[in-house]
Amino acid sequence: MNRAPNHSKERHAVYIVAWVVSLISLIFIIWSRFIYAIEYPRSWDQVDFTLALNRFDLFAMQPHFPGYPYFILGGIWLNKWISNPAQALATWNSLLMFLAIYPMYKISRSFLSKTFSIVAVALMQSMVFTNVLTVQPMSEASAVAVLWWYMWSLQQAFKKHSAVRVIISSFIFSLLLGIRLSYIPFGIGLVLLFIHRKKNYTTKQYVSFLIFQMLLAAIFQLIWIGGLAVSEGGVAAFLQLALGFSEGHFEEWGGTAVSASIPFFGRLSHLVLNNIVWTGVGGQHLFVLLSLLTLCVYLIINGMKRSRWSKEVSWFGWAFVSMTISYGVWALFAQNIDKPRHILPLPGMFLLGFLWLGVNKQRDVSKRIIWLLIVVISVQSTYSYTTLSKANNPAAVYQLIDYLEEKNEPLIVYTWEETRVMSYNRVPFEHEQIFTYSTFLADINYYDDHRVFLTEQVVEGFESQGVAIRDQIKQIQTFHSSPLFDPVYHDIVLYEFLK
Repeated sequence: MNRAPNHSKERHAVYIVAWVVSLISLIFIIWSRFIYAIEYPRSWDQVDFTLALNRFDLFAMQPHFPGYPYFILGGIWLNKWISNPAQALATWNSLLMFLAIYPMYKISRSFLSKTFSIVAVALMQSMVFTNVLTVQPMSEASAVAVLWWYMWSLQQAFKKHSAVRVIISSFIFSLLLGIRLSYIPFGIGLVLLFIHRKKNYTTKQYVSFLIFQMLLAAIFQLIWIGGLAVSEGGVAAFLQLALGFSEGHFEEWGGTAVSASIPFFGRLSHLVLNNIVWTGVGGQHLFVLLSLLTLCVYLIINGMKRSRWSKEVSWFGWAFVSMTISYGVWALFAQNIDKPRHILPLPGMFLLGFLWLGVNKQRDVSKRIIWLLIVVISVQSTYSYTTLSKANNPAAVYQLIDYLEEKNEPLIVYTWEETRVMSYNRVPFEHEQIFTYSTFLADINYYDDHRVFLTEQVVEGFESQGVAIRDQIKQIQTFHSSPLFDPVYHDIVLYEFLK
């Protein structure tokens, strides 16, 4: 007789546990981000952003094109109170990610209860890789934070017939691109919103509406683009920068499908298995990955018991799916897959999609799923904290710098991107970026009285040119740091050139 009431009390107790754990997780994660903001730029791109706070100059790559002006403005504002520019940028990330809790909650609330919406927010905010990028002086985390506001504005605009809501979506989209231009594929959501509004107008009215909204969207984008053009000496100079950057991105150093020689399926598997699954979802921790995969399997099984999914998908739902797919394709073909940070929007969107499939509008969610959610949030929060606590451990490039600074003799080290960090730190020894063996042979003639060092990247570059460089060098030292924080230069091998 008392089984039903007892069952209800048990379920209610589990809900309370999930709610409490989620709130604790959010507080814990937000605090950790502000405490462990990175103090020193660890890569070429991070140096670009950090230098921009003191002198914004695209020609000097402070930062590199297209400038990310809204991200830099936030960093400049915080730099008034936080003297360290790298920390100022990382704190700006943390602040925006904190504010993103609201749109995450409101989007989740459209298909989940209040308690489960908080759980969904905690699940997405506690992801290890999201937190790793949040504490770095890079624009990805800020862009993802604004992306959630953009998606929330789209959701509101799809629900209500209001031209103002469309304008708000256009404006937030301009903020998004002013932080991260590579998020342009998310513009398909705005296009679908324009299409959706057709049913509310006659043909003539719709044409007028479309022209007005497209002009307004273009004006919003021109605010930041025009500002950059003025700051760089005019439209002609800005276009020259844009063309140079585009040529390099898609032909030389960009690592895109156009410029890289990796076969398609090799590129696809690296993007999905390494960047999205292992790094983006699992945060390069096996236990985190297994916990999340188990949760997703249960959500899929639970969702398969339901029918008529397609009839339950709203216009915003289809826009959400379209944006996810569009950006996934963009990340595959137009982004550098050696840098997993380019997939940052996808893991959170995937998790929200799985929650929609598994517990959409269900009043009585399986206790097993609830406990799994509690476990995953706890595991992610724990690993996020332990990972962030190591954020300021010396990067491999700083270990290299320390090692060379201890040498009390003339020396020069030839590098690839490491030289940007060395320049930023004004190291006391000679260093140069080098790409070709012939240039290297000509250059070392000026350093007869110096010991000559090369990094692994330089050695591999010479080998790709057909040079038997291994016969002319000896390995001196190896430096290692976290591949999560330093995806490309977490292992640096130093060699000495035998004259």
